[in-house]
Amino acid sequence: MKKANIYPILILVLALNCKSSQSKTQLVSENKALKERIEKLQSLDSLKTEATLELKKMNVVYRGVSNPIYISKPNVIWFEASAPGLKEKDKKGNYILAPGSGNTIDITIKSKLNNGDSLTEIKTLRIKDIKAPIGTINKLGCGANCELKFKKKELTNAVIDAKIYDFLHEMDFVVNSFKIKMPHYRTLEIDGNTMNIWANDLFTLLRPGDLIQIFDINIHISGSSSYRLKGVSPILIKIIE
Repeated sequence: MKKANIYPILILVLALNCKSSQSKTQLVSENKALKERIEKLQSLDSLKTEATLELKKMNVVYRGVSNPIYISKPNVIWFEASAPGLKEKDKKGNYILAPGSGNTIDITIKSKLNNGDSLTEIKTLRIKDIKAPIGTINKLGCGANCELKFKKKELTNAVIDAKIYDFLHEMDFVVNSFKIKMPHYRTLEIDGNTMNIWANDLFTLLRPGDLIQIFDINIHISGSSSYRLKGVSPILIKIIE
């Protein structure tokens, strides 16, 4: 009798072992499926993450100057950016862009994603020309439709320059030459950016109320002599004493 009772117990143990083994197999299978799902979601997230392009100090790029640009691409193994006039400044995402002709420029950004796939994106930027500078004397200027008031002694060895107001880009102008017209005297043409000895001598003969015009101010951008700027507005000066 005791011997016959062993069989139901063995059958129960075998059944429990089979159920336990089946649960482990199912758990491993579910874990694998979950892992594959997570990897797929991560891959999709990487595909949806666009490259970041940031223009420093402005929302467009200007022709004739080196525009600083920051480019980044998160969640990738590597990326590279290319465009006509685009140069990499360092390995931290800083670039310099000097655009040429046209109204827009395309920057192509190629990257390799974490899942091994490749991705190509194109960012289009607007190109604007630099607006006309205004002439300045001793760093003062107000454009073509106004006049500055100077004492004649303040004109001695005065420095002529140019400036673009409300322009955030750092830019250095070089004055090649300019002309100056004073009452009762012929027009003087001066090379460089500073009043010469002949102009200084004529200043001593000026009287209060006399008007002086400084015009044909010829300039170029330091480091970029090939770009032709728009004409510089003249400087009108009224002598007060």
